[in-house]
Amino acid sequence: MNKNTLLTKTALVISCAALVFTASGCTNSEAPEPVVNSSGGTAQVLGAGGQDAAKAVQADAAVQALLPANIKAAGTMKLVTDPTYAPIDFTDNNGNIIGLEPDMALAVANKMGIKVEITKGDFNGILAGLESKRYDASWAAFSITPDRTAVVDMVSYMKGGTSVLVKRGTEGDFHEQLDLCGKTVTAQTGTTQALTVMPAFEKACLEAGKEPITPLLLPQQDSANQAIASNRAQAMLADNALTAYYSQIQPEAFAQIDSILVDPSLVGVAMAKGDGQLAKTFQAAIQSLMDDGTYGKIMGAWNLAPSSITTSEINPTVAS
Repeated sequence: MNKNTLLTKTALVISCAALVFTASGCTNSEAPEPVVNSSGGTAQVLGAGGQDAAKAVQADAAVQALLPANIKAAGTMKLVTDPTYAPIDFTDNNGNIIGLEPDMALAVANKMGIKVEITKGDFNGILAGLESKRYDASWAAFSITPDRTAVVDMVSYMKGGTSVLVKRGTEGDFHEQLDLCGKTVTAQTGTTQALTVMPAFEKACLEAGKEPITPLLLPQQDSANQAIASNRAQAMLADNALTAYYSQIQPEAFAQIDSILVDPSLVGVAMAKGDGQLAKTFQAAIQSLMDDGTYGKIMGAWNLAPSSITTSEINPTVAS
């Protein structure tokens, strides 16, 4: 991905249209107040049209033929997410889980001819929940890594990368990754940023003879965001979609460091390993959405078109 192309420079507001998903135990995830763009015009509604495009999807017989018998018989798929990762998965002011992935999940379910129930889970426990068959699948902004595909099946649907968010007014101090040396840097536990990017940055500082990074790993993304706002940390590592999102909806509070983008990766939906039938069904459904144009509409609605891919794959080979 290019550094600042995930979201446009247009001021954004959140669509609060209710979804059909169940948001068990959800909390408001900093849904922003409406803002007015610099020309005084009406601000673009982020996500507008995404849910409508998903609702309009019709069942695909070829996809339905692949659906595992137990899910077909139930007529409902149980999904889980961590709704603290806007604009991918978050909650509106009414507690409804919204975002790119909930729209994708609905569209995929419609291709399968079933309904979905999506609930809130702790990000760090989601993969274990899949392995124990507590959930059928998870859309939770999971980067596809060898460690993850060793324990679950993953089906790709977009690309991502890691960038840096800092408090507004300090962005002049950050131009390259070595500028993080000697700083407290936060990330959400269990994410690619915490597991691989942070250690790589720490190693780079050591090899350059710089002061070490002080990692601040927090259990929820909202907590990491707050650490920046409260000066508890000087920088945050997160997916480029998230850092771009917060730097634009709260420009007085946050700034994205456009010159730092590392660890490009694919993002996918995860499910328990088994005979691979569910993964084949997801791959066929996502590819069908790509081919009929619905995928592009949903990605565009969330200003994530530059993160689009053209082919969905099961457990694609990625760099370790």
